[in-house]
Amino acid sequence: MKQFFQSKFFYVAVVAALLLCIVPTVFYQMGATFLLRDAVTGLLTPMQKLFNYTAEAMDGFAAYFYRFDELVEENAQLREEVAELRTQIYDSTEREEMYAWMAGFLEMKRVHHDFRMLPASVTGRESGNYSRVLTLDAGTSAGVEVNMPVVTSDGVVGRITEVGSNWSRVTTVLESGTLIGAYVERTNEVAVAEGVFELSGDGLMKLNYLKADTAAQVGDRVLSSGYGSVYPRGLVIGYIESMEVDPYTRGMSVTVRCAADYAGLSRVMILTSYETTVVEIE
Repeated sequence: MKQFFQSKFFYVAVVAALLLCIVPTVFYQMGATFLLRDAVTGLLTPMQKLFNYTAEAMDGFAAYFYRFDELVEENAQLREEVAELRTQIYDSTEREEMYAWMAGFLEMKRVHHDFRMLPASVTGRESGNYSRVLTLDAGTSAGVEVNMPVVTSDGVVGRITEVGSNWSRVTTVLESGTLIGAYVERTNEVAVAEGVFELSGDGLMKLNYLKADTAAQVGDRVLSSGYGSVYPRGLVIGYIESMEVDPYTRGMSVTVRCAADYAGLSRVMILTSYETTVVEIE
């Protein structure tokens, strides 16, 4: 302790304390307190400016981040609104497409009062635009059975050949070996539409049993005749694409372009019930 009171630090502290006490007193006695105030103010002013600048900077910094948070929130709200609008537009478009699709079957229903139809979506297909096998999202739980016809508003697609609880497979009329009793609508000539492998890639079928002197022409519509037990009478198969005399049989070689749009096929109707009118081929 004795060493502390004898140290230089102690003497410096004492001198500083005396100066702090004496100098203000002297200035006060001399009436020059303004000098002291000026000196102190001169020392404090830069510090005040620094503090003010720092405070303003902190306020601006806080305001920036507050505004940033506001912008982030506004941006999130805008994204939600845009997503909601997109959903509404998609739903509206989807509804319009569904209404248009359903409207296409009104004429079919008007002509065929006995038709009972079940809508289904195409969930799978073989590669290529003219797939010969399609997978649907309807099965036995919806009443689907093997050999039920599948159609669109444009025409016949095929028949159910395999079915599960919530799915089914359709073999289209393009499949090789498919036979459909048919007739030419304009001339009422009876024939048989046949699926041929070589033609299926182009969406075509062969039309057999038209006589060489047929009155049918390119562009004539070909309908199902009801011959057999799978396809009811009056379904559109397609339109005559080409006609030429077969050099070997001397009969007509006719191709039919299928009416169903296999490339853009996404929805179909399954005919779950109908009355069959059979027209025998003579």
